[in-house]
Parts: sequence; C-alpha cells; structure tokens
Amino acid sequence: MKQILFTFCIFWHFVGGFWVPFSSREIVSRLHASSQKHPISKYGYENYLRRLNSRNVSEREDHMFGSRRYSSFSDGEEDDDEYIQNINDLLNSLSPNGTTNVTIGGVRIILRGDGHDSFEDAQPAFVSQRRPYSFSQKRDKKSDNFEVVEKSAVNFTDVGGYDNVKLELNQCVDLLKNYTKYQGYNIRIPRGLIFEGPPGNGKTLLAKALAGEAECSFIAVSGSEFQEKYVGVGPMKVRELFELARKNIPCIIFIDEIDALGRKRSGDGETSSSERDSTLNELLVKMDGFKNSTGIFVIGATNRADLLDSALLRPGRIDKRIYISNPDRKTREAILKIHINGKPHDKTVVLEDLIEQTEGLSGAQIENLLNEAMLNALAENRAKFTAGDVELVMNKIISGWMPNEHGFNEDMIDHICVHELGHAVLGILCKSHQKMTKVVLNLQSPRSPGFTAFQPTMTSLRTREELFEHLMILLAGRIAEEIVYSLSVTSGAIQDFDSALKNANLMITQLGFGKHVIYPTNSEKYRQIADEETFELIESAYEYVYFILNNCKPLLIEGANLLKTQKVLKADTLVDLINTKYQSVLSLKYTKNKK
Repeated sequence: MKQILFTFCIFWHFVGGFWVPFSSREIVSRLHASSQKHPISKYGYENYLRRLNSRNVSEREDHMFGSRRYSSFSDGEEDDDEYIQNINDLLNSLSPNGTTNVTIGGVRIILRGDGHDSFEDAQPAFVSQRRPYSFSQKRDKKSDNFEVVEKSAVNFTDVGGYDNVKLELNQCVDLLKNYTKYQGYNIRIPRGLIFEGPPGNGKTLLAKALAGEAECSFIAVSGSEFQEKYVGVGPMKVRELFELARKNIPCIIFIDEIDALGRKRSGDGETSSSERDSTLNELLVKMDGFKNSTGIFVIGATNRADLLDSALLRPGRIDKRIYISNPDRKTREAILKIHINGKPHDKTVVLEDLIEQTEGLSGAQIENLLNEAMLNALAENRAKFTAGDVELVMNKIISGWMPNEHGFNEDMIDHICVHELGHAVLGILCKSHQKMTKVVLNLQSPRSPGFTAFQPTMTSLRTREELFEHLMILLAGRIAEEIVYSLSVTSGAIQDFDSALKNANLMITQLGFGKHVIYPTNSEKYRQIADEETFELIESAYEYVYFILNNCKPLLIEGANLLKTQKVLKADTLVDLINTKYQSVLSLKYTKNKK
C-alpha cells in the first residue's frame, strides 16, 4: 500500500507539474485515518484489485471509472461501493485546500496550463463526467446474443380453441408456479415439451401463452441461430443461453424450428465431430447432464419431428410431445370469432357457413382468408366485406390466381366445364366418398382452370369402397368429355390419370385390396400379377363411371352451361337440379353400389 501511494505522489509531481506537500509517511497516516472511518480489512484492497484485474479489460475499466456499478461480486464478497468511497475520500483529502473533486464515479482529465504552478489555478482542458449507472437487473436480462422477456403479453385467453392442448399445458403451468404442492409425491418438474404439426396452427403462440400463464421469464430463439461457420460458436451460444436462463429461474426457453438444432447426429466418422453435432451435444448436456437444470423449461416447435435426434426426445429432456393439428370445428369457430371481430361484414357472411368453408384450413389460413376478404372489399371502396369476397379469396387459396388474361377460347371453356361436371356428378352420387361441396370455373388460375372441391377428412383411415369411389371420381372428368365430345377430348386429365394409377397400385400392392393380401415384389412373376390386378381395377372403375355418366348426358350439358355462366356451382344447386329434372339419375347410385 505504501509503494502504491508513493508511486502515485511521484507521478503527480513530475507529470502533473504539481507539488504535493506530503511525505509518504503522512499519506499512509491519512490512509490509516480514512480506513478507520471506512474500515478496510488487512488484505481487502489487495483482494479488490485482484478481482478487478481478473475481469475483462473493458468491464474492469468501466467498473473503475463508474460507467457501470454492480451490487456485489458473484463470489458473494463485500460490496465494492465501500472501496470506491474510501478511495474517493482519500483522493479528496490530498488537495491542499480540499477543493479538488476527484471521483471514481466519473472521468476528469486536467491538463496543466502554461505558467500555473498551483493546483488551484489549473484549468481543465477536457472534462467528461458520466452519469453514475444505477444498478438494475439488465446485466442478468440480456447477454451478447439473447434477451429475456420478463412478461409475455399473451395468455391462453388470446388463443382460440385447442381446449385439450390448454388443459395439458395447464399442468405444466401449475408445476412451474406451485412446485411445493407436488413435493410430497416424489415427482419432478417436466423439463421440456415439443409442439409438432403442420405450419400455421399456433405452435409459437401457444408457447408465448404458456409463458404468460406461468408468469415467468421467457427467452425466444430460433434453431438456426446456433448454426455457425466457425467451430465452437454454436456450443458457446448454447452455454450462454442456459446461463442467462439460470440467472432468471424459473425461465422458459422457446426454440422455434428446433429441427435445425436437434437434427439426428451423423453416423459416419468424418462428420461425427461436425459443428452441428457438437452444438446438439451441448444442448443435450444442458437439458439433462451432470449438472442440474431445474427451473429451466425448454419448449421446441417443429414441422418435422421425424428429423429430431432420439436422445433429444427421450423422457428427462422432452417429457411431452403435443401434436397441433389443423383446427377442428370448435376451434375454427373460436378462431373465426377472434379474427372477424373488428372487420365489418354484411348479412351474407354467416358464421356457420364460414366454419364449413374453412374445414381443412390451418389457423393462419383462416386468419388470412378474413384479412384478404376485408382488403378486397376496401380495394373496391366498400366498407363491408361479403360472402362473395370470401368465396373469391378461397378460390385463390385453392387453385391460385394470375393477373393476366387467360388464353382459352369458347370451345375449350366448354370442355373444361364438362370435365368438371363429370367429377361433380360422381361426387354427388358416390355414397362412401367425402361430400362434394362446389365446382368452380377459375380461368385465372395458373395451375387448373377448373376444380371440384370436396369436404376434407380429419382421419387417414380409408375403406375399400371409399378408395374405389375416389378412383371413379378421378376418371370421371375424362369420361365426361368422351361422352359429350366423343374423340375430341383434351389433355386436362393428365393429373387425374397419374393420381388414379398411384391410387390403384396402392390398393393392390400395399393395402391388400386385391385378390391377394400381400404381393411380394422380389420376383417378376408377382410384379406382373400386381400390374394385371391394378389394370383390372382401373378398367372396372372406368366401366362403372361410363355407365353412370352416359345415362345422365343431358345433366352434364345443362350443368356445364350453368357453370360457364355462374362460375361457381354449389352442391345444393346440383342436387336441386337432379331432383327436379333428373330423378332417374339417383337410382343409378344404388345400382352401382350393388357390386
């Protein structure tokens, strides 16, 4: 301590040009007196300097010059404000007249003026006085790459529908908030869950709502943020993320598109030590390694859960897997009520009709449907959107839209209408297939100038009858053209034929709907048998469709003319037309289903 103060006095005398009328003994005595007023242990100041020197250079300088003030050291030692106050008092006491205002809380640089020998006459050439930094938790709420959101503005009331998912998540919320209630049952807090499912169904929104309900800190990151070019950067970011979360326990870490981070590790020796694998290994250790990570809850969201590493999905790391599918009827109703609120609409827009129309759409598509309908009305200077606006936007979603004019002549348009009526009539007469909802003539579509829409199904299970009727509907468009125009048919059935061939081959070779249950494909003999039965299945469907449509040729022609005029024909319109003029067509359905 004596050497430090003595060096300080010599530097002040020769560099600053000021004479210090104190000996080193007197300085030490003043230090001792100051220490009596502000006690410092025997090795306190030495330990204080050692702790400062062990820090980052910029952090140490900011700490010494007062741009940042911390409450205490991480080791739990005394507050450094006491040391700063002692040094301030000591330096202030070194002025002859006590007028010097030297503080550690700011930076004051005084250059000696020419001809001035006394301390009092020196004029400051530059003074930079930084405002002292009041301590807050910003150091713990933000790191170099991540930031903690203290309170999420979203909760479960902001999420429409998905009541069963909310019920499952409520238990996680209760575990995070009231862990003492479960301590007597020998359980642990779940450490993570994964939302999987098609895009646009609110996986990210549910994660925000979970954080809002739990009233805890929230860190949102993307899986691609950890994919770096340089070795070691990805694992370093994972450590930084969990260190920040540990300072804010309880904390939720949400990793969007986690398949970019948690993809299965490579098996070959050359890439087994790649940066991506190292990053995943670090994540696995942080989630459930040797050190405990209690209080940190990890939520992942992905559309491709099949790509994730099995070590990441095991219990203890990911305890729950929740599939977020396309919304059901009740959820669609809740989503529509949320997004239709504030959008003026007329009486033609009926909520029940919207629920039926949006079956099979994701939550994001439902929101976009109403949003585009309102924008279309405003583009036409209308203050309310109508059912026609919704229908227009729905057609664009299904088949697309292009701004330029189509190149079809009248004869080609007639062929398109007849083709689509073939699909529509078979869709109405089929018993096991999904319900036909409408047939649309959309000449502005870049993919298909016309399409027939069917009610989507929420299950992947199919019966033999349903698949056979689907095969018939695929062939009906081309057969309708043959019946009305004989050999003058178009190439518009190319996609129908491709789908029909795949569907028939699937029924024979994989689903066991042929003459034999299993068809081995290791020999040419059974491949030939499978091809023959596939051909027979297609021929049988072709004969049934030709018989039905050939007996209702007038219906095809009249329905095609209506479609050409109205552009859209609902299923109810076609059913009314059949009931009023073509009652004999209805009996064909029962004849067909006798086989």
